[in-house]
Amino acid sequence: MDEFRPYTRSLDDELDWKRLDQLYGVVTQLSGFCFETKKFCVTTEFVILALLAKITHGTLDRAFFIAGVAIPLCFWFLDAVAYFYQVKLRGAMDDAYERVRERNRRHLVDGVGALVISQQRVAGALARRVANAALNHSMWLYVLLVGADLVVWNAFRLGYAT
Repeated sequence: MDEFRPYTRSLDDELDWKRLDQLYGVVTQLSGFCFETKKFCVTTEFVILALLAKITHGTLDRAFFIAGVAIPLCFWFLDAVAYFYQVKLRGAMDDAYERVRERNRRHLVDGVGALVISQQRVAGALARRVANAALNHSMWLYVLLVGADLVVWNAFRLGYAT
């Protein structure tokens, strides 16, 4: 019978654990960046609209609506890029974790691993991954801002708001 020996890290294990640690730090920073991006988007939106109200002396102008759409779209793009790379980095974390598991399979009691992210989100066509980055649950703020602006702009265009 094989004798149980405590887990000792090999050089490759150490490198992968270090890689996991670094990737975790980057993913955490990107996650914080995404949250700050949303806050900065709302702040920028209201500051620019207030500035436009002052410049146009309180009269409605198309510039309000163009800015109201352009600002969230720019921030949405920025946020989607950060989200895309978060997913990509989490996939790299899973790869490093899996390498450690494979090298130490004999010493594992339970063969069930804890994935960092589903492989369905990491693998697949680039177009699908880009679409998932742009259209996910964390992007609803941008959809609401753009949607509200388009509704009000249409009401203005049709003469309901002057």
